[in-house]
Amino acid sequence: MPSPAVIACGVVGFLCAVFLLLLLAYRMKKKDEGSYDLGDTKLSSTQYQKAPTKEFYA
Repeated sequence: MPSPAVIACGVVGFLCAVFLLLLLAYRMKKKDEGSYDLGDTKLSSTQYQKAPTKEFYA
């Protein structure tokens, strides 16, 4: 018969595995939210923008 310590470690390991699976599922669901095209065409600050053609000299 296994000792109580072995049983406790098995239970804790099982709970950690379940927690990690739930966290993974939550993150995948959260990542999926907001990824749909809503038709907004907001310019990102990191997106390339064409420089103005007129130059100003100081």
